[in-house]
Amino acid sequence: MPKLDSHLLAKRLVSMVCVLAAFACAATTTGPASVQEKAAMTESASPAINDSLSAQQLNDRILAWILSVNDARDLSGPNVEKRTGLDLGIKPETPNIFRGVGALPEGWRYSLSSVNNTPEQRLRAVLFKMGRAGDRYADMTPVCVGLEHYQSPLIATGFRMTEMPPRAGTEYRIFRNKMIYVRVELHGKTTPIDPNLCVYRVFVTAAAPQG
Repeated sequence: MPKLDSHLLAKRLVSMVCVLAAFACAATTTGPASVQEKAAMTESASPAINDSLSAQQLNDRILAWILSVNDARDLSGPNVEKRTGLDLGIKPETPNIFRGVGALPEGWRYSLSSVNNTPEQRLRAVLFKMGRAGDRYADMTPVCVGLEHYQSPLIATGFRMTEMPPRAGTEYRIFRNKMIYVRVELHGKTTPIDPNLCVYRVFVTAAAPQG
């Protein structure tokens, strides 16, 4: 029986290994591992929703939700999440305890959260706020959205505005209608005494449904 040339044998072995490797790769990409990888990518995509918005886009979403509120039922976590498109970390067993956070330019962050802390408490308010860690009166230029953003649309839909006295560098504008109370808190754009004001926090509460 003739002996196989060593070089020919090596080539055949390499070919067999490549074919086997190709089958293994195909099985891996079409099998359960692929499903797990896709699920992991889907789960990790949620926080990116919160980090992909500018301050203007974020406040647009908060305002749109406020304008949709009719009574306290619209403060529920699932409703706020649906209306804003933000990931609020809602758990099925405690849908009215939530806190969504996200990043903004130059170290700024924001949160949108329920005010109640225990499942037994009635959901009475939702709070949106922006800030920079350890810097309460930071220059708000990178995230500045003016009062007008909220004032004109709210007044146009029947809210009445009143002004509270400033306190500790914060100014307050209150908007009310029959069922809803909105408190917009503002800081000076570059310093606490800057007359150009930027929205810093928005507190929203609503009455229980009538009837």
